[in-house]
Amino acid sequence: MILFRYTLSEVARTFLLAFGGLSSLIFISLTLSHLHQVQGISLQFLLVLFPNLLPDVFLITLPASLLIAVTFTIGRLASDGELNALRANGVHLGRVLVPCLLLGLALSAGCAYITHFLIPQAHYNRRNLFGRVLNGLTAQLGSSVRDFRLGKHYIRFKDFQDGAMIEADIFIVDPKGNREFIRAREARLTLDEAEARLIFDLRDAAVTFQTDRRGKDVQTDLLFDRLTREIDLSKDFNKGKSLPDLSNGEIEAGLRREIRTRYSEEAMRTEWHRRKAVALAPLAFALAAGPLGMLLRRGGRVAVLAAVIIPVFAVYYPLMIGGVKLGEEGKIAPALGAWLADGVLAVAGIAAFRGFVKL
Repeated sequence: MILFRYTLSEVARTFLLAFGGLSSLIFISLTLSHLHQVQGISLQFLLVLFPNLLPDVFLITLPASLLIAVTFTIGRLASDGELNALRANGVHLGRVLVPCLLLGLALSAGCAYITHFLIPQAHYNRRNLFGRVLNGLTAQLGSSVRDFRLGKHYIRFKDFQDGAMIEADIFIVDPKGNREFIRAREARLTLDEAEARLIFDLRDAAVTFQTDRRGKDVQTDLLFDRLTREIDLSKDFNKGKSLPDLSNGEIEAGLRREIRTRYSEEAMRTEWHRRKAVALAPLAFALAAGPLGMLLRRGGRVAVLAAVIIPVFAVYYPLMIGGVKLGEEGKIAPALGAWLADGVLAVAGIAAFRGFVKL
């Protein structure tokens, strides 16, 4: 129990420090990436946005922080020769890993709750927050927003009068990559929620159209008394739910064909397995980090970072993303695609542990 409490306290202390630092950095980066789309937003918008970012932040930082904590703790024990001392006294090294695995199991339970209940609703709410801003731009009273970025598209205007944007500058990129810069005396917006389109009705518009022909930019300037343009918002504003927005019950109902969805059976099965695999990521990280940290004989935190943490990240996330993509496309079994990353980490951890015990 002394060894158990000591290892658990060291891992927990490092975990809390890493969790606080990583969560702050990732939360700030996610907030800035979303605020880059909308400028001049209100405090109310921020207060609604922040809670819907936290589930994604925690789902990243919980396993990552545990990976750092386990690697640093076990790596220090190995470099200080304490693991060899334990073996010399007949203590099985699996006892050192037990606190790490138990903490990983507890964090996996938390990640399961986040990925199954919090994240689907947070994704849906976050996408439709920008729909509220668009509704403000199309309302009679207008909006406090004067600059709006939506993907590659950009809208800026000087004033809002009688439901119209005055002296509006609009930058649009079509699916072929052609760019259109429009300066209009007056612009009215209509939000077609059913088709997820933003329609512009422009008056007195000067248009600069740029297209790439055989590697050269060709520019054309035109004038229009009245002009109509539209932007596809299906990825950014959608009253319907995308696959990550569906609750676990909705996915299971779709697999049983109790409800109709626009997604294939392979995509839904892959998403179902992906949520389970992501939930168990902390346990997989602990299972890989502990034995790999035992192999560290010398070196400080830089060696730990280079030898364990970076390789685990470099293996896990590409395998997770690639496996899920292949599973959704039906090129491999959905379960295999979703669980591939966790399985590789588990096998690597078990192989590293057996190799260290034989040393």
